[in-house]
Amino acid sequence: MSQLSTGLSHHEKRAPSPSVAPLAVPPSQAARMLSVGISRLYRLLRTGKLVSYRDGRSRRILVASIHEHIARQLAADTDGWRQIRPRPSLRRRGRQGRA
Repeated sequence: MSQLSTGLSHHEKRAPSPSVAPLAVPPSQAARMLSVGISRLYRLLRTGKLVSYRDGRSRRILVASIHEHIARQLAADTDGWRQIRPRPSLRRRGRQGRA
């Protein structure tokens, strides 16, 4: 009944206010933040590149460790960003003569 009165789903009611940044996030959200798969995320956890803790049966990853990981990646990138220029496509010679 309360869903009808507010027009919000149960999940939307529980969502934190957007003005409050979380200190820790679940692995699925951390993977989305880093644009990596869940396997890669757990590899980062195993190697100690991300810091996490257990809260009951849930794992939470510190957002600060995500930011630190990104900063380390940027510092290690000595080449910096550069535009990738695609190679010209090589056409088959046999198709050019056909009509």
